[in-house]
Amino acid sequence: MRYAPAAVASVIRERGGALPYRALDSAGVARADVRRALAAGGIRQVRERWFAVPDAHADIVRAVHVGGSLTAGSVARLEGLWSRPDGLLHVRVPRTAGRLWAPDGSHLPLHRGEHHVCVHYRTARTGTPARDPLTLALAELAACAPRLDAIIAIDAALATRRLQYAELPALRSLMMPSRRNLLDLVDGGCQSGTETIVRMLLRSRRLRHRTQVWIDGVGRVDILVGDRLIIEIDGAGFHTDVEFERDRRRDFELVMRGYQVLRLSYSMVMTEWDAVQRGVLDLLDRGEHLWGYRAGPFQRDPTRSIARKHLDPEQ
Repeated sequence: MRYAPAAVASVIRERGGALPYRALDSAGVARADVRRALAAGGIRQVRERWFAVPDAHADIVRAVHVGGSLTAGSVARLEGLWSRPDGLLHVRVPRTAGRLWAPDGSHLPLHRGEHHVCVHYRTARTGTPARDPLTLALAELAACAPRLDAIIAIDAALATRRLQYAELPALRSLMMPSRRNLLDLVDGGCQSGTETIVRMLLRSRRLRHRTQVWIDGVGRVDILVGDRLIIEIDGAGFHTDVEFERDRRRDFELVMRGYQVLRLSYSMVMTEWDAVQRGVLDLLDRGEHLWGYRAGPFQRDPTRSIARKHLDPEQ
């Protein structure tokens, strides 16, 4: 079977954006077809015996230059998962790998510090040689990242459904034995890393809490602690006027029902967390998350919710 240049590019794109000759051979692509695709500009050579499509992700090409596969946090970012940046290119190479090279294609020896590359040694055959599948990448992330960062990434993968709960046993088998217990702490209900950070604080103090709780007339709230403390965590971007109005109406409705609402900004969690978590714990120490004497008098008819009217103008 003869492959046209566009078909050769499609084969490479479907398998991660970069492939070596051996993988193209296995896919049934003749080397003459590869040469024709090169001449036509449909693909480019990025390393000896390695080829990429012109729009291959830069980090995938950089990993190929190093001599391995993109993995760990670099794949998490490629997948659009919420993660805390570490400024590193994560590359998995076989355990027997010898000399590695600079990620810029300069053919200079790799200097991990100067080139900001974290090398992961694990031999594995995958269908996408230039980048690891997500389960393997998350296992490698768990091996090198702080525990909280690994939980954030796995939470994000579950929340976005890039990782299914049915795949957790396979992920567990790929993880280092000392890190497998991280999977007992994950929660696909968390919609962002900031929610995971708050959730892990509550879990560390054994405080009863639930994520993404539905409250009639209001909608979903990020975290409900105990009976009545609701923690809402804003994203990194600026709110539009509509979002600002909606959030304030929701807060008003919740307070009128007797809930305690604590709204945290992205910056408060990411840059002021030491002070913020002390404040959260002070609230909990005062029992602000429990109904106590407050139970009963604050019952309201959800159909009269001004938050609901704002979300659905027909109400």
